[in-house]
Amino acid sequence: MLTDWVLIARLAHELRDVIAGARVEDVGLLADGRTGIVVRKAGRRVILAFDLFASPPMMTLEDAELGIAEEPGFVRSLARSLRGTVITDVSARRGDRLLRLRFGSRSRFGVGDELDLYVELVPRFGNAVLTKGMTIVAAAKEFGAADNPLRSVVAGSPYALPPKQQTPRVLGEVPPDDIPREPLHVYRRDGSIVQAYVTVLSGYDDAAHERAASLLDVFATVRGQNAARASSAGVERRRESLLKRLERRELKLFGERQALEGKQRAAQRRDELRAEGEGIFARLHELPEGERDEAKERAAKIFAQYRKLGKSLPHIAQRERVVAQTLDAVETLRWETQRARAEDIADVEAAVAELDPTPGRAIVPVRKQKRRMLEVRTESGSRIVVGRSPLENAHITFRLARPNDVWFHVQGVPGAHVVLSRDDRSPPPAADLETAASLAAYHSKAQRSGSAAVDYTLRKHVRKQRDAPPGLVWYTHAETLLVRPKDAAELEEDKRTVRATP
Repeated sequence: MLTDWVLIARLAHELRDVIAGARVEDVGLLADGRTGIVVRKAGRRVILAFDLFASPPMMTLEDAELGIAEEPGFVRSLARSLRGTVITDVSARRGDRLLRLRFGSRSRFGVGDELDLYVELVPRFGNAVLTKGMTIVAAAKEFGAADNPLRSVVAGSPYALPPKQQTPRVLGEVPPDDIPREPLHVYRRDGSIVQAYVTVLSGYDDAAHERAASLLDVFATVRGQNAARASSAGVERRRESLLKRLERRELKLFGERQALEGKQRAAQRRDELRAEGEGIFARLHELPEGERDEAKERAAKIFAQYRKLGKSLPHIAQRERVVAQTLDAVETLRWETQRARAEDIADVEAAVAELDPTPGRAIVPVRKQKRRMLEVRTESGSRIVVGRSPLENAHITFRLARPNDVWFHVQGVPGAHVVLSRDDRSPPPAADLETAASLAAYHSKAQRSGSAAVDYTLRKHVRKQRDAPPGLVWYTHAETLLVRPKDAAELEEDKRTVRATP
């Protein structure tokens, strides 16, 4: 898709219009690993980004920033060679998916120099080759004759253009040499672009048809689609891995709880042991003189077992409490995993790592860009903030909230932390308490319930659970509201309905 030679020729026209005459400021990797050439023209700074090994190979113009990742040798060579040069031309070879970007420079003595960057936009075989006078300076992917008997790409050797397709695939009627500049025909299925061309295409009767003035815009949209799909797939793999890890942890905890129950039953036999030992001493005088020492020894062993079981009871009870608390944490983190969005999945991974750390591996703190809080403002002036991840729950409860702000959590099931505050620190109206409780119920495992019990208390009565992942707390002095779960949109609709009621 989107790699027909006609489209590549159209791309060359559009790139020439935009970046011909632009000066190269820098070359490097973007945060997602693509190569970017930073250019400036008429005060406008853009990045020419290309991902040669994507499907299809893609080139886009973007407003972005270079990342800080370690750069491969090819990218460093591009940077050394192209910084300060000017893009003098962009062209394409007819019948081929090959772009040539020409860069020119002049020394302080006025001597001109030229470099060419050949971008081979061939699916599965994409490459970029920097040449000087058709001698290869550097290549994104080098290979010798042993790898490809038709041509080799090795620094220092002559550059051979890739062979043209013997039977090029024609999407529509191939236009003449002068590639049409009219709006493209774009086809979408389920909202995603599946094809674009300079003429009407057959075989897309089931797709929505539209026109687009710029192939660069189409490429940018397709790039966004691909990135979103890749991100979504990656998040789902991470989510599945977390759920499996939590399941394994839960099974271990169930096994430990069962073993503790067995120890508890054994410990409860201590009264029988005491009675047995006392019975031996009570009948000791009835035994023959020669058997009394043996009976005393047997009674001593019974009392030793009795005392040992007595000492184990507090440890068993303590461990049972820890296991129960950890099982609650597993259930909470399972819910957090299921609700996590792409930007929050790292939060959950960090929380699970604290719950079940890998031996010898340090827990790396999550570094996140600041984002706007999920916040609702009421008509009476209350501010309600909702946590969307374990770290955000901990942040709004222990950093954002003041001691006398009101804290909410759905009763008995995993859920978000919700904090209600007022600038004047006055007691919140009952309607605002109900609004905050409805939000807490909606952002919880009770979201689909007809009603939910939500506890609320002052923030100063909330404390973090010891040795627990972020967001897991104890609280006291709570009161309870029974509310229907509602999100911010439904609450806003309720307000509009009230206003409209005569």
